[in-house]
Amino acid sequence: MKKWKTIKSKVVFDCKYLKIVEEDFLLSDKKSDKYFLVERLDFVVIIARNGNNLYLIKQSRYTTKIRLIEFVAGAIEKGETPLKAAKRELEEEAGIKAKKFQSLGWYWANKGCSKQKGYVFLAENLSFIEHRPDEIESEGEIETVSCKLSEVRKMIESGKIKDNDSLAAFSFFMLKCNS
Repeated sequence: MKKWKTIKSKVVFDCKYLKIVEEDFLLSDKKSDKYFLVERLDFVVIIARNGNNLYLIKQSRYTTKIRLIEFVAGAIEKGETPLKAAKRELEEEAGIKAKKFQSLGWYWANKGCSKQKGYVFLAENLSFIEHRPDEIESEGEIETVSCKLSEVRKMIESGKIKDNDSLAAFSFFMLKCNS
């Protein structure tokens, strides 16, 4: 296995949402190279389940310019645990409180350029609250939708659900909760 030695590291871009770091490094054969790393906050993805119903959201995304169906997700704020972030995001985005949370695991969100992790949770024993989408949500109105497990599978198979975080979370769910 090749080992890397970082020679120099400098921030080349920094804003509220991400930081790009340029690193010069040496390989074990003493050849030098350069890599650009994207630093972003880790995040949570929550699959909310009541019986055979899963709760997702419909949200317009500026990046794709379309309305997507996805599982609730959001950044883990500084000083926040993944579980606390999962509870907050579920309430903010979907208007759902859960009495029971189970960690299903985590994954590298974009291993080719980042160390960002996505933590997946199953939320159960749900109650629905009056909610107002996050005030800083710049991507438009969020609608909570209830779908049978079989409907979610069909939406994935047909390409209606295609964001990597929802697909990863659903994989964890199917492996750990649906045997």
